[in-house]
Amino acid sequence: MLEKIDPYLWEAIVNDPYHKINYENLLIHNPAEIRKEEMNISLQTEPPLLPELLSVENIYIPSSDHSENIRLRVYKPKGKEHLPVFLYFHGGAFIYGTPEQYDFLFFKLAIDSKAVIVSVDYRLAPEHPFPAGMKDGYDALLWLSDFADQIGGDKHFIMIGGSSAGATIAASITHLTRDQGKTHIQHQYLLYPPMSTHLETPSMHELANAPMQTRKAAEWMWKHYLQHNLTLPPLYSVPLLSKKFNDLPPATLIVCEADPLKDEGKEYAQHLKKAGVEVNLLEIKGAVHAFDFFPCPLSDAFYTKQVELFNQILYPEQ
Repeated sequence: MLEKIDPYLWEAIVNDPYHKINYENLLIHNPAEIRKEEMNISLQTEPPLLPELLSVENIYIPSSDHSENIRLRVYKPKGKEHLPVFLYFHGGAFIYGTPEQYDFLFFKLAIDSKAVIVSVDYRLAPEHPFPAGMKDGYDALLWLSDFADQIGGDKHFIMIGGSSAGATIAASITHLTRDQGKTHIQHQYLLYPPMSTHLETPSMHELANAPMQTRKAAEWMWKHYLQHNLTLPPLYSVPLLSKKFNDLPPATLIVCEADPLKDEGKEYAQHLKKAGVEVNLLEIKGAVHAFDFFPCPLSDAFYTKQVELFNQILYPEQ
């Protein structure tokens, strides 16, 4: 399996402090502990330098589902208004992760793509199983549809997306939004998403013990997220199990060569295509799940490609 992985990427993974966390074991036995261990590492890590051209703020919007507000982390190029909005959901197996973990990426991407990026601090399983995270994200979408101008955004151009489990939530929201009919999403941008609870694709078996994402971890991720609904997942919870794929936003799907989830992403892309949805499917050779978190030439090249993709999606007439 290591032969498939870019050697510079693998070196970066091995040397990363987060590589010391036993994610799979904690996911099975004590998922909340992952958040504590990640926080301890983050407190010992020098934060990225905020660019002068960017403003970053945390705002709080009302929730339709619970007494507390929902935190949105907003990245906005200074001096710009009426920008397209990218509504984003962080990864972390539905269980861990924070918007701040993506500062290193969004500090640059918001400027280079000329967009307002809004990252949702959604509720996490197992304390808050489905549909809590999706509801938080849908509330954020509806708020942006009314008030994006308050943060310099264009409420008529909202792209939704995420990484890993965050991409799953984003995809779920596209189905919910289509059926509710209260607003419109321009595009869905999904990075290496888990899309099925079945875990029976060829890549899931062939790459069952891949670095960064294993079949066992996927199994427990879904158990914590769906809990007593695992055998009969509720509507919108598992995107690939949907009965209806038509009338969804155009999609960009990124999958990784050495990721057991890659065939689920490809299957989802095929369902969208069969339903008449425009799809751009990209497979990153030499990459593992969450590869873009690790500094190496492969990640640098992908970042350049992302900026190109964003410019095509957000500013198609230019």
